[in-house]
Amino acid sequence: MRGYALARKRVSVTKLVQLLRQLDYVYPYHQAIGLYMEKSGYDSGALKALKKEFPITYDFYLCHEMRKTTYSKDWRLHFPEKL
Repeated sequence: MRGYALARKRVSVTKLVQLLRQLDYVYPYHQAIGLYMEKSGYDSGALKALKKEFPITYDFYLCHEMRKTTYSKDWRLHFPEKL
């Protein structure tokens, strides 16, 4: 997550959205990216732009075999409690 925090002032959400569209992943990476952005202090406008471009339709786990998790309703994502 440190990388997300360091890139906060330099990242273009528009370019990020274009890249994700071009890669056309089946896996909902945008939900994980959105959570990381939120936890790294990105402004609400950047988060809204990401949510606007991609549907958030799946509940899933950030990684396998996590012991203690927390759930983000906004990103529909289970992630480690200590993230």
